[in-house]
Amino acid sequence: MRLTFLGTCSGTEPMPGRRHLSFVIEHAGGVYWIDAGEGCSRTAHLMGIDLSAIRAVFITHTHMDHIGGLANLLWAMRKLTTVDPDVAARMRGTTVPLFIPDLDVWRCVITLLGRTEESFRKDYSIEATRVRDGLLYDEGGFRLTALHNRHLGEPEDGERWRSYSFGIDVADKRLVFSGDVDEICRTLVAMNAVPARLGFIHHGRAILDDPEGECAKARAVLDDRVFIADDETSLTL
Repeated sequence: MRLTFLGTCSGTEPMPGRRHLSFVIEHAGGVYWIDAGEGCSRTAHLMGIDLSAIRAVFITHTHMDHIGGLANLLWAMRKLTTVDPDVAARMRGTTVPLFIPDLDVWRCVITLLGRTEESFRKDYSIEATRVRDGLLYDEGGFRLTALHNRHLGEPEDGERWRSYSFGIDVADKRLVFSGDVDEICRTLVAMNAVPARLGFIHHGRAILDDPEGECAKARAVLDDRVFIADDETSLTL
């Protein structure tokens, strides 16, 4: 299993060397895509990640720094089928599931794509499903479970949760992706739930201004198991 960070920045103005949040997990010939910040498909393609091998796309919430590159990702997948016969053959007749908390946002994305060249006609399907609590996906040795969080506040009566954390199980490894944590290192120690590795992404001002200093603070609690991710960093797990 390989984990690659395509973008590691929060929703700031454009920052040198960092794009908005996105990462992928490659496993058993498939690519599993989590969030889609600006430029994610370009970064992945130029790094040699096969967009035609995408098995599923998962969106935690619909802030722009998490979906700003979604339309372009889907456009790039289709574009590759028009310029590479092998890609076209691999994708023909397949279905790419996309999980997103807000289907109204998905309808806007697909409407936009429908106004591009050839009305976004393609030989494969994209099937959108609303994210909900519980098991979302379990295929090919990749299992993802969602749990709502309060990043976008609590929903009004009759409304749905709009932001989620993900637990991902691949082979004998478990990854947890969550945001808006406070004093996470000390909290994990207090809970006796220290992970093998703890990576920080979706960087805000503190880390952007002083990544080495902030990393030192975290390592004072959890030693070298802590890292601060950079764009295009890949880890074999």
